[in-house]
Amino acid sequence: MKKSLTTLLLLTCLSVVGMAQNRSDSTGRSKPLLDDDTKQEIRQKANQAGEKIEEEVDKSRSYQQTHQLSWFQPGNVFVGGGLGLGATDGKAYIGINTRVGYFFQPGFTAGLRYDFDRLVGNKYHSRQIGAFARYYPFRTRISSFIGASLNSGREFSENVPADEKFKYTSVGLEIGAMAWILHRLGAEVSYENSFYNKIDPTVSRGKGGRIKLGVNYYFGSVGNRGLKLAR
Repeated sequence: MKKSLTTLLLLTCLSVVGMAQNRSDSTGRSKPLLDDDTKQEIRQKANQAGEKIEEEVDKSRSYQQTHQLSWFQPGNVFVGGGLGLGATDGKAYIGINTRVGYFFQPGFTAGLRYDFDRLVGNKYHSRQIGAFARYYPFRTRISSFIGASLNSGREFSENVPADEKFKYTSVGLEIGAMAWILHRLGAEVSYENSFYNKIDPTVSRGKGGRIKLGVNYYFGSVGNRGLKLAR
């Protein structure tokens, strides 16, 4: 990306110079608007800008490495929970979600989740269990993440007879950020959208996206000697 930005800047400058070569003076002779010294100065400025971009990227990478939390290293375990709020077709939802995860690679975690949803002002509710995966590309005190989940659930409503099990499968996609607030505690906010293979007619074909607020507690690394608290 650094080289691409530098190259783009150079090409832009050279294009301007090339266009200038086609301009004519009052005598009708071709006369460039930029002389060789000016073109050389443009190249130098472009190189300096490219070097500045590279320097800033290196600083950012160094900061990430220096301030990276040990929470996200392989072997660490965390549990979390939160509250989700959403609305679609004039209906509001409130949900409770829980999760437990294990870091297999730096910043990459996978685990299990359990969710409970209720439609406000209606007897409809659902519960589901599933597997999720998340990746944290930035792992400092303010961390971002993207994630996906595959879930199996069951719905309950006035439209579903008590002796009938109305089951569904859903895929969830989320993006969010987490902030370090205590020694082993982080608070997060995320947006998740779910896609269902079927849903009760009471709530149409989908529940829409939702904003989720939650906390995660990081226990530390699980090794041969048992649980080690994260630094």
